[in-house]
Amino acid sequence: MNTEIRRRNHKERPPRYAATSRRHWPLATAVMALLWIGPILACGSFQPRPTLTPQPLAVPIQDTPEREQVSPTPTPTLPPPPSPTATEIATATPTPVPSISLKIGEPARIIAAGGLNIREQPNTGAPIVVRLGFGKRVLVMDGPISTDELVWWQVDDNQGNVGWAAAGQGAEEWITSQIGEPQPVNRSPSVGDRIVVTLNGQLSVRALPGTNSVVVARVNTSEQFSVVAGPQAADGYLWFQIRSDDGQVEGWAADGRGGERWLSPLE
Repeated sequence: MNTEIRRRNHKERPPRYAATSRRHWPLATAVMALLWIGPILACGSFQPRPTLTPQPLAVPIQDTPEREQVSPTPTPTLPPPPSPTATEIATATPTPVPSISLKIGEPARIIAAGGLNIREQPNTGAPIVVRLGFGKRVLVMDGPISTDELVWWQVDDNQGNVGWAAAGQGAEEWITSQIGEPQPVNRSPSVGDRIVVTLNGQLSVRALPGTNSVVVARVNTSEQFSVVAGPQAADGYLWFQIRSDDGQVEGWAADGRGGERWLSPLE
């Protein structure tokens, strides 16, 4: 019976070491946690650290791509100087151009709109020899001479008048070497001149000088002739003998009246 009781008690009571293990389990768990947490806290994580590749201490400059891509610094370009404004151009004083194209011994033409004074000496105070009209052709005899802020040339008008003419003022030109095509001038014809009829209408050509002479032809404006004789004064007119190139018209014609020119020399 005692043996039965001891056997029963032995079955109902757990072994001593089992109770002891349960009592010490929390402590063991804490120790294991510290063993795992310690390395984590010390290293930060369990991720593997990157493997460091050793780098050379220096790299030649020519081998680096950055060096190959460097472009030279462009030289700075200075802006062009500002152009003069329209106001500056308009108010600038023109530089005198004293007809340097004129040459001694060559013809020239008067292009001053109101005509040009020919003086005895190359200055504005000298007496006037003659006043030549626009388009008059002259022969350059001497010059240039600069006086009174003008450039002077000596000219011959082929009518017996020789004197000094100012070539121009500032940018304005009064005499030019550009003769161009012959054009009518306002002067009386001379023998040997080539003339053009400048009467607005028909001009009578007569057998002799005078208004009572027989009319041999009537010529039109812009017809051209040569002067073969004259002048002859009759009935208040100056008459010149003219001839056509083909010889079919030849006779005497009045050169004008009251400042109106009917026969104008071509120069």
